[in-house]
Amino acid sequence: MLKTIFGKTFGASLAGNQPPGNVPLMKIDLDRIRTLIEFFQIGKKLRYYPEFKQDIVFDTLVVAYCVNGHFIYSMESIARDPEGYPTAFHTGDIKDHTPVAKLKEFLLLVPDTSDLEMKLDYHRRALIGRGRQFNKGNYITLISNAGGRGVSTLDTEVAKQTVLPDGPYAHMKMILLAPELHTLVVTDQRKKSRTRTYAPVTISLPDGQFSGPCTIVDISEGEVRIRVRDRGTTMPLMHKGEQVVIDIELGEAEKHYTIQGSVIRRSAETCVFHLAGQYADGKLNSFSALDLLELKAALLNYGK
Repeated sequence: MLKTIFGKTFGASLAGNQPPGNVPLMKIDLDRIRTLIEFFQIGKKLRYYPEFKQDIVFDTLVVAYCVNGHFIYSMESIARDPEGYPTAFHTGDIKDHTPVAKLKEFLLLVPDTSDLEMKLDYHRRALIGRGRQFNKGNYITLISNAGGRGVSTLDTEVAKQTVLPDGPYAHMKMILLAPELHTLVVTDQRKKSRTRTYAPVTISLPDGQFSGPCTIVDISEGEVRIRVRDRGTTMPLMHKGEQVVIDIELGEAEKHYTIQGSVIRRSAETCVFHLAGQYADGKLNSFSALDLLELKAALLNYGK
């Protein structure tokens, strides 16, 4: 169950009770706020991709939080209860603090990394377009890796480009991002043991086009990660949830598998697919636990 402040939800429901000119309190979910400040900490190096273009990934970091218009530059400025939930944000002198219950605005401050676009090849620069990645209203997806605790992603919207007049980052180009807390997702990598393998595969797209030769590089419970085999080539354009046919030919073992998969995520050189079912006698059948074990065993023994 999601934890809320004092058992209440603040936000739009209070807006009608606010005097004219007052800013309504932010609708907050303490579980997600706690997860955000755990995975997207001030000073932590992150990755991101702009406008949902997952094959264009840059490095960045959060340099500050903006709380009700005031900046905090250190994680020590956040007071927390014994369970790790934030209770207040200190925005200046120790007496200057914003209780979580009075939170109206929570933004992330990141550096303007527009110059990194110049390191992209022509194709990926064209994907970003002339509008540039940090135009107001654009989406930036942040990615945080916390080792054994998993990987977290968060969609944010560009609220403003700014140059701070003072503080530790004065006169530097910065970007304020508004987090969309409902998009905050944590993938617990410990629950999915991935096994490395190297087996040839061909991907067939719905429109009849075929990718170049690829290689399955690891497999987990119901998922495979596939990499392009030839240097300098890229994965064909595929969108999350798109259905594809995966042909696995294991040669000497005389084993052939034709599998329907759906795209989980794609980058320029790799794609992760969920294994939805296996074709037999022209029919698509769901995988049984034994089918997946047989496939994994065949892949692990390929070439041995």
